[in-house]
Amino acid sequence: MNELGELRPSQLIFTFGVGALVDLPNLSVIVLGLDDWDIRYCKEIEEDRLVAAVQKRLGAQMGRLYLPPIKLDSMDQDPAAPAVGVPVAPFPRWMRCPLCNTLATVESGVFKLIQDPYRPDRTEYVHQGCLKSVGSRAPSVLPVRFCWPVARGT
Repeated sequence: MNELGELRPSQLIFTFGVGALVDLPNLSVIVLGLDDWDIRYCKEIEEDRLVAAVQKRLGAQMGRLYLPPIKLDSMDQDPAAPAVGVPVAPFPRWMRCPLCNTLATVESGVFKLIQDPYRPDRTEYVHQGCLKSVGSRAPSVLPVRFCWPVARGT
């Protein structure tokens, strides 16, 4: 996993909860569901009255409440420590190189995710194999938002 940016806990509750689109400077992502969260890094909320109130509305299948996954202080010193946080996935999954018009999915391997460990906001997908790139810098790719053609009456 790569660190892509930061959200405040209140933003996860209201604006950018599960299923929300987050527009980062160089890419957009969708916040993945609770099943994808690593609860090893989540602190349990120990509030019996709150748990009882939620269980009253949702049923007994809800047994515990957790805070979002956060980095532990000891992890900041270890560069090999895994990126901890709320998991996200790139959205949309299709990207296009603006120079050569190559169109491919993120999973295809055509485009590479470049991460700046000191500036997560500079994380971006690039097309390293672009034949039309000038210089040593690979061009940043753009997300593709498909729109379906509409038949017009004559």
